[in-house]
Amino acid sequence: MTTTPADTPNPAADATPIAATPAAPPLAAAAPTPDAATMTVDAVRAEAAEVAQVCAQAARLGVQIDAANAVTKGLKPEALRARVLADLAARSDAAGIIATAPAAAAAKDSPIIAAAKKAATDAKR
Repeated sequence: MTTTPADTPNPAADATPIAATPAAPPLAAAAPTPDAATMTVDAVRAEAAEVAQVCAQAARLGVQIDAANAVTKGLKPEALRARVLADLAARSDAAGIIATAPAAAAAKDSPIIAAAKKAATDAKR
């Protein structure tokens, strides 16, 4: 028995067409926040400048924040301010607990001074 092309089943013709799906964004790229997508270039620059200002103020207070990393992560200036205040509060709490050594009873003379005093008293006799 010979088969013709019309007699052979074609699985590709029987299958329903699959809609093409768009490629997913790479995992390494962070998805922009809805606010960042609607912000203008000037608004982004203003926010980055404010983040830099908060980081400079934090540095003067002794709290180190990486401004470039904060802008890259999309941290808002309000979040950075809260972080600075939390760090300062933790430092303040830690500064309230200070171990101090007890006061020395009576300072003893050094061996050289003791020997000189003894030599002086022996010389007077």
